Amino acid sequence: MWYCGWDGGGTKTEVCIIDNTGKILDERTFGPLNPNGADREQVQKTARDAVNMMRLQPGGLKACGGMVIGVAGISNQRTAAMLQDALQAAGWRGKCCMMGDHEIALAGAIEDYGGILIAGTGSVCYGKDKSGNFFRVGGFGYLIDDVGSGYAIGRDILTAIVRAADQREKSTILSHLVAEKIGYAEQDMQALTTWLYRSETGKREIASLASLLPEALDAEDPAGIRITQKAARELADLVCTGWRKTGMTDGELVMTGGILQHIPQIRSQVEEQIHAYYPGISIVDPHGTPAQGAARLAIEKFYEAE
Repeated sequence: MWYCGWDGGGTKTEVCIIDNTGKILDERTFGPLNPNGADREQVQKTARDAVNMMRLQPGGLKACGGMVIGVAGISNQRTAAMLQDALQAAGWRGKCCMMGDHEIALAGAIEDYGGILIAGTGSVCYGKDKSGNFFRVGGFGYLIDDVGSGYAIGRDILTAIVRAADQREKSTILSHLVAEKIGYAEQDMQALTTWLYRSETGKREIASLASLLPEALDAEDPAGIRITQKAARELADLVCTGWRKTGMTDGELVMTGGILQHIPQIRSQVEEQIHAYYPGISIVDPHGTPAQGAARLAIEKFYEAE
């Protein structure tokens, strides 16, 4: 008997198969699975490819004791329904549990107690205390939350640009960097707002502007520094709030996502602010991948000792 975990993303899906002892039997990567980043045909193809991989395992699909699929936004009924349809079409009839991507990320990241801070397009802190009770702080979506995320930083960059254009604030190098990236004349605010409010511009496009922040910081741009400080403060607050709610003073913390991995100035400030309040927290690299975490959760949920 073996178990399977999927980490279904908007650009790729990682699949991990393990036996009931946790030994990894196979790992593969396929196309996008998250309906928020892929269309129905792509989701169905990825499901077929992954299920076909599972068919090739010893004993075929009947030998799979169950699987866990992690996808962002799984609480959305449309997302869940599309995935269920894709699995049915791919021929999967076994046990399956769908979870949020933060849940499988935590299961793969830490071995005992602590949490994971994710700051990519969105943001969330998710963890468990010494008693095994889970907690979540943030992650309520880009319209009302997702502080310190790529989207929040991109939005703040755009705000700094229009305020500088109005002379409400001093000029910022971000005006030039964004104009160059998007392709419009630097002072043409009409072109900027046209790009911003067109149907093709979504949260991913706005979040992509966060990649310009390091260059602004290298230039010691005041707006860039201010945006960095705000993002770091709000991300650290997610973690500190989680620890305060649970009463923990130590434990492991994994920090992941593009913002924390590719903007070292934000990461270093987040670490500094967390340790100012909770010096006992150990910031570590993840022990495993989200797909591995999903597979381990499949054992927890479906394994029955013979």
